[in-house]
Amino acid sequence: MGESSKRAGGCACGAVRYETVGDPVRISVCHCKDCQLRSGSAFGIGCYFPREAVAIGEGATRKYERVSDAGRHVSIHFCENCGTSVYWLPEVLPNAIGVAAGTFDNTDWLDPKLHIWSKSAQKWFHFPSDAKVLRESNIGQR
Repeated sequence: MGESSKRAGGCACGAVRYETVGDPVRISVCHCKDCQLRSGSAFGIGCYFPREAVAIGEGATRKYERVSDAGRHVSIHFCENCGTSVYWLPEVLPNAIGVAAGTFDNTDWLDPKLHIWSKSAQKWFHFPSDAKVLRESNIGQR
């Protein structure tokens, strides 16, 4: 895709829109209980970009602050109209923004290989054979 790639996305009702430039520095499937609650599913998929690579355009978001399983603060921004979690600002990565993978208009390019907080994964979930699986998360540690 490269640095010139641009992608757009937004919430379910279309009120909140954003655009990203370049490729994410990390895509991870998070199995923590908080991501299960945030997504209403078995896990959440986050695409992490440098903050300057994401432009939030139309629509107003509301913010929910929580403390992650690792004890770090996360500000989740969701559409005040439809409730879709669109992006979050993780304390552990102060220069990054996490974008909910399912909110991109086109998700064909997604190919997450990293699974974190696997200790909280649903018992019925089977990790892909080519996945890197971490019991917890090393996000923010390079």
